[in-house]
Amino acid sequence: MTLIKLKSVYSAPALDTPEGVSLPSGWSLTWHQAETLQALRDPEVDVVINTAMTGDGKSLAAYLSVLQDDRSVLGLYPTNELARDQEGQVQRYLDLFGQRGQHPIQRLSGPDLELLAESGGVGKAVALETATTQADILLTNPDLFHYLHRGAYLTPWATPNSLWARVDQLFNLFVFDEFHVFSAPQIASTLNTLLLIRQTNRAKKFLFLSATPDPQLLNYLTQAGFRAQLIAPQEKEKYQFPEDTTAGTALQAQGWRPILQAVDLEVVGLESGPLAAEQWLREHVLQIRQYFLNDPGSKGAVILNSVAAVKRLLADFQILFAEVGLQVEENTGLTGRTTRLKSLQADLVLGTSTIDVGVDFQINLLIFESADAGSFIQRLGRLGRHASYQRDGEEITFTQFRGIALLPRFLQERLFLKDGSPLEDGGWYDRPALNVAVENSFQTINDFRGYYRRWAPLQSFQLWWDLGNPKLGEHYKESREQFGAACETTFGIHPRRMGGRIKAWAEAWKQLSDGQKGNPIFEEAVTFRGSSPLQCGLLDLTEAQATDRFKTYDLPGDPDEFGGGESLQGRISTGTAPDSRPDRAGDCPGGI
Repeated sequence: MTLIKLKSVYSAPALDTPEGVSLPSGWSLTWHQAETLQALRDPEVDVVINTAMTGDGKSLAAYLSVLQDDRSVLGLYPTNELARDQEGQVQRYLDLFGQRGQHPIQRLSGPDLELLAESGGVGKAVALETATTQADILLTNPDLFHYLHRGAYLTPWATPNSLWARVDQLFNLFVFDEFHVFSAPQIASTLNTLLLIRQTNRAKKFLFLSATPDPQLLNYLTQAGFRAQLIAPQEKEKYQFPEDTTAGTALQAQGWRPILQAVDLEVVGLESGPLAAEQWLREHVLQIRQYFLNDPGSKGAVILNSVAAVKRLLADFQILFAEVGLQVEENTGLTGRTTRLKSLQADLVLGTSTIDVGVDFQINLLIFESADAGSFIQRLGRLGRHASYQRDGEEITFTQFRGIALLPRFLQERLFLKDGSPLEDGGWYDRPALNVAVENSFQTINDFRGYYRRWAPLQSFQLWWDLGNPKLGEHYKESREQFGAACETTFGIHPRRMGGRIKAWAEAWKQLSDGQKGNPIFEEAVTFRGSSPLQCGLLDLTEAQATDRFKTYDLPGDPDEFGGGESLQGRISTGTAPDSRPDRAGDCPGGI
């Protein structure tokens, strides 16, 4: 066991309030919020990337354009849990700025869309168009955004642009939140969609929010010809890390805002294995419970990589904590909506990556494992965001903040015990220094740079082909030419050159499958996240609400790996994926 102290974090105030901005009494903007609004107002900027730290108000930076400039915004969130959280946050902004009712909000997920279609007796395309036309602020997920631009919700006889052209025209600003969670296929999809929007619409703005962005995103945006501006407070020295409360008080007097509290971080080295963190928690459940008894009013979270581990631990934790009047709930991709909402009020929540993607938990104890540097930084960012919380009308102030990182022993040794290790037991560090140490100590995962040239053009091909659909006539002729050229500049190959490859795959499949039509390789390449051949249905009788009991889950290819990690498709109940794959056959050579 090793223990370090993390300094608190303060964010710099704006040098000047942007022109025309009217704030609620007692409010002021931070530097990055003001800079983001200015960049979005700049006609010479197409894309803004805000890398402010976790807890520094990136959401307000995004929605100031609505509150001050009457922009319409399409916000894209990687999970519906986060979209739900942001819906409440945006509504609070509207209330505080005296604009309740002036900007209708619509939250839309795959299940929401299906419900709207069924209740209205219409198709999904009509339901989606109706929902978007009634909202100034549309909150959805990138999966739905991907599929609507690929005609997934259209009937075969509809024109390819009948949905996305309308949606793209309605919104001025497209916000991509927590974009770091996406890998190469999702980045490629987003780049292709942005290129389509740029060539078929004008004067659109794109805002990316992430404390830990993928550097390839900025590189490809620049390569594609987007005029991008990076808002990076850390690089501009807009954060301070006081070592004591006196220094912190002095900063507050100068307008600096506390965004993260000081934290005691314990790093525990475990033997490598999928069950190591689960076993540690079983062995230390009584010590964890004692933390709450020693410090009444504490709230905590446990974030694990495996949804199965959470399910196995939950009952034991609930029984032992209930003995002393404490409540434990779960929050995973397989947790029903009712239980997820209850988890926000629990003393301790056991969860997975569902809760480390932007959801604002008010906790002072965090125990977590992580598979890479990005998840380590993001999960630790859940801790210390709030100095207090409200319970039954009473404000309860946290007295201490403690984190416990459960890491493989070799990582603990790299961080602390080897010659030249970046950290020392008992040391004081600021968050950026810890982040650098963690990034250098974790093994670098393949960044899939080759993916963009080999596979991204397949997504380009589908969009390029649809723009040439005879039903569109000559309307998009010039846009199609410009889109193809932009894709070639971005990915190094023109979409038309993919046609031969796609036809060859279709012929090969026909021979291998005894004459069946289709193109599995192409179909998989143009999905947003891919799919699993081992999807199963679940009936969870532990859910109190009947509507929460039916779920789906993608099993890993090796049954022995079950429980070692949470499948993206397994998070369908939180809305990471749309409710269906594309259901339009289309006319392109790939046969999709």
